[in-house]
Amino acid sequence: MINNSVSLLQRAVAVFREAADFSKVIPFAAAVVLVVATGAVTASVDYDLVINRGRVIDPESQLDAVRSLGIRQGKIVTISDRPLKAHRSIDASGLVVAPGFINLHSHSTAEPGYQLELLDGVTTVLELEAGSFPIARYGQRLGEGPLTHFGASVGHAWIRMQVIDPEAIAELARSGRIDMSGKAFTQTANQEVIDRIKMIMERELAAGGLGIGLLLDYMTRAVDDAERDMIFSVAARFGVPVFVHVRRGIDGDPAGLEEVLAVAERSGASVHICHLNASAMSGVDDWLDKIDSARARGVDVTTEMFPWTSGSAAISSDVFSRNWREIFAIDYGDVQWAETGEWLTEETFHAYRATRPDGQTMHHYIREDWNRRAISRPHVMVASDAMPLASYERKVVPNGAGTSTRVLGQYVREERLLTLSDAIARLSLLPAQRMEAFASVFRNKGRIQVGADADLVIFDAAQVAARASYENPFLAPAGMRYVVVGGTVSVRDGALSDEAGAGIKLINSLGED
Repeated sequence: MINNSVSLLQRAVAVFREAADFSKVIPFAAAVVLVVATGAVTASVDYDLVINRGRVIDPESQLDAVRSLGIRQGKIVTISDRPLKAHRSIDASGLVVAPGFINLHSHSTAEPGYQLELLDGVTTVLELEAGSFPIARYGQRLGEGPLTHFGASVGHAWIRMQVIDPEAIAELARSGRIDMSGKAFTQTANQEVIDRIKMIMERELAAGGLGIGLLLDYMTRAVDDAERDMIFSVAARFGVPVFVHVRRGIDGDPAGLEEVLAVAERSGASVHICHLNASAMSGVDDWLDKIDSARARGVDVTTEMFPWTSGSAAISSDVFSRNWREIFAIDYGDVQWAETGEWLTEETFHAYRATRPDGQTMHHYIREDWNRRAISRPHVMVASDAMPLASYERKVVPNGAGTSTRVLGQYVREERLLTLSDAIARLSLLPAQRMEAFASVFRNKGRIQVGADADLVIFDAAQVAARASYENPFLAPAGMRYVVVGGTVSVRDGALSDEAGAGIKLINSLGED
């Protein structure tokens, strides 16, 4: 208890030093001093919520012990080895209490998608690969009480569309539908257009965008060296990462990875490689070796994977205009029409491509062995790549309903590829650390420490598992008992609670100013 008490006292002193309004700090510091002085919490300490007797795992400090948490005003204010008292409490006996999961790569845009993510333990849902435009309007469809925290990068593709094909961006805003065979995804930009894209991108970063989202694989023929280098130059100047879907080659070809590593090294920009397993395919080990070498040279590069075996993309995507059967090493019969689950033939593939260019496919090409090799390497994060979901009437890949729980159930409990603490780090701490250098709000996420945000998941390690499948993509997971967002219990006994959502929009530190 002495070490915990010293830590709490140091935290209280730090808060006093940093605070601009000391009147806001005094109640918090008084509670901390009370814990230090008595070793237990008396009834005079007022908590909004307490979580008692859980196995608390904090991957940063390596705490893994039975503890009780006191929460007030959306923050963890006490970590005690004795039960705490409050009018609202959760008995977490026999359950794991972990930091809420941070999903760096989700295309959820409306409440149904956020509901699935929340039930999977995700307390922060970020759209960083494709990004958004304009940043000021991102999240409007979530209403006044978002279920989770949310945020987006500056979407290069959508800015490009605004400049090159404004009618297409207007249609996207109206209907949510996008034809990826349009001018914005196929037409090379001249210098005047590149300069206009740059100006808008800089404005959007100043408005709070969480990095730059770059869909190179969807614009393989369109984005040339000049436009690509401009994007990385802007990212370096603003101190934000480029979240990139690299250009895809034939199975295992590292050229797309080598391209972005080289430009990141030249420009000094940070870069995050999205869904490495899906892009590297059988070359997972080679790609990760190249990333490790780049990190050793000082390149700020990180990556992620998802634990599923299908890709998902619009049927009008650029890759389907190329030798996709050779690239993916699959054929027409390995592709499903997502909204119905129909397995395609050559005839139906081309029919849908002609009449429904906005429609989503599920193309089954990823091997489970690639996923195991990716997740076994240090520092590889987990993200879902969940597809947009406006209602439960149209099927999508199950990523949004079971990515976190699939990792915890399959890779931790069943296959023992990861320790529980390591898996939790890949789902929470490592994503927070990727973001915190340029978005200070993440310094208090991904951790269970005094002063950290009260974004928490409480699950049964012996039962947690994904239940969603490609046939039934909306099934809630097993074993995820409670999810707390900003101190609000948003999932109770494995189901959505009736409390108003406490999620907030997250922006970069420049936007915060």
